[in-house]
Amino acid sequence: MFNQNRILRVFKLITLLKTFPAKSIKRLASTLEISERSCYRYMDLLDELGFEVSKDENNKFSLKADQIVDPFTKEESHLIQEVLTISVKNNPLVKSIKAKLPSLEETNILANNIVNGHLSKLVSQINEAILNKTQIIIHKYQSANTESITDRLVEPVGFTDNYGFLCAYEIESNQNKYFKVERMGSVELLDVKCKFESLHKLYKPDVFGFNDSGEKFNIKLRLSMRAQLWIKDDYPETSTYLKDLGNGSWLLEVEVFNMEPVNRILRSMPNDIEAV
Repeated sequence: MFNQNRILRVFKLITLLKTFPAKSIKRLASTLEISERSCYRYMDLLDELGFEVSKDENNKFSLKADQIVDPFTKEESHLIQEVLTISVKNNPLVKSIKAKLPSLEETNILANNIVNGHLSKLVSQINEAILNKTQIIIHKYQSANTESITDRLVEPVGFTDNYGFLCAYEIESNQNKYFKVERMGSVELLDVKCKFESLHKLYKPDVFGFNDSGEKFNIKLRLSMRAQLWIKDDYPETSTYLKDLGNGSWLLEVEVFNMEPVNRILRSMPNDIEAV
C-alpha cells in the first residue's frame, strides 16, 4: 500500500514530466528530494502504471501530453465493469481490468486530495503573510524560464482570480513577478515586515503567467485535440480563449505579453499546432 509521501512523489513526478521542457534525472531527483537511483525506481513505477516516459538525445525525460487524461469517476468505473461483464466476459483480461478499476479510482481520489491539500496549505500560509504584511521565502521554486530550482525572498502582494499565481515583489531583482503556486516546494513565513510596499503592484498576467512588459502580441494558433488538451492542462487560463472549430481542431486567439512560451509550444508540438 502506498504511503502518502510516495503517492505525492508519484504525482509530482507526473507533473514535472508533463511540463515542458524535458528534465534530467538529476533535476527530477533534486525536486523530489530523493536519490537519482530512487528516481529511476519511480520512473519504473510509472511504466508499470502504463505511462510512456520518453527520453531525448540529451538524456532528458518527458511524458507525452496525451498520456494525461482525467481519471474515471466512480460511475464511469462501474459502467466499464458492467460492459466488460456483458460484452467480453470470457476474455481472460476482463478479471484483471475489473480488479484495477476500483484501485485506480481510490488512488486518484487520495492523490488528488494530497496534492490539493498541499496547494491549499501554501495559499493559506501566503494569505497569512499578505494579511500581516510580512516577507516570505518560497523554497525550491521551479522556474520554467531558467530551468532552475531556487529559493526566492519576496513580499507577497496578491493572487490571481483562480489562485494559480502569486504576485510578489522579489527583493533580489527589485521586480514584481508572478510565481505559479504549484511550482512552489514550500513557503516559510518570516517575522520581517514588508519594506517595499510603495513598489508593490498587482498586475494581471497573460494566460501563460507573464507580466505586462510594455509589449503586447496577438496570437492565433490552430490546435489539434491533443494540443488543446495539453495547453489547457498546463495553462488553465487559456480555456476561456479556446474556440472549437468543429472539425477536430481548436483555435486559440489571445493577447500575450511575451512570445517565449508561444514559440516554445510551437517547437514542442510542430505537427499539432499551427500559427494562423
